[in-house]
Amino acid sequence: MRLVYKDIHFGAIALFYMIALSLRLITLAVGNKYPSLWENYAFQLSTGLGPIFGALVAMAIFKRKTEYTITGKSIWKSIVTIAVPCLTFSIIGELNMGILCLLAFTYGLLEEYGWRGFLQYELRKLPMWQYVLIITVVWFLWHLDLNQRNVLPFFLLLLFASWGIGKIATDTHSLLFCSTFHGIVNFSKHGMLSDTPFLIAFICIITFWIFIWYFVK
Repeated sequence: MRLVYKDIHFGAIALFYMIALSLRLITLAVGNKYPSLWENYAFQLSTGLGPIFGALVAMAIFKRKTEYTITGKSIWKSIVTIAVPCLTFSIIGELNMGILCLLAFTYGLLEEYGWRGFLQYELRKLPMWQYVLIITVVWFLWHLDLNQRNVLPFFLLLLFASWGIGKIATDTHSLLFCSTFHGIVNFSKHGMLSDTPFLIAFICIITFWIFIWYFVK
């Protein structure tokens, strides 16, 4: 059975997704059995371990490589991309808000290493609309707690994210930059966008990210 087509290794993808999905199921089962764990930051981060662990195992076993790295095409831009929002939210909120922001970015990196760092790079030779749709579907199915979501809006959100964050990965090769867009969406779910200073900071931070990555040499 041929497992490689257009340099896409389907065996590696299957192993990656099996691990990512299995770990997701395990953490959901544990969280449902012990609901108090959802208040623990370490446990919340553990729910994102599946994609990065699956990617690392699949890449090691099948000797797959990726050009999308933690800092991508610029180490300093990647560091600034993380530091500025964490400092900003610490100043306009409190230190705890900055820590929450950093945790959101950390969680985003755990997922992005798998979805963009491994899966998108593995599918990169397909037309963009094809790999965006494939990633959207498998990413959507990975979120198995669908009873807690409005399914269609959530699917459309992931479709937009698969295209938008995917474009960032293609342009910058920085998984840290990808993780900030992923993470700040999760961070904003805490209701902070209803607070004017946080909303202004949110808009300014995204503008700043685009400026330093796309206009600063």
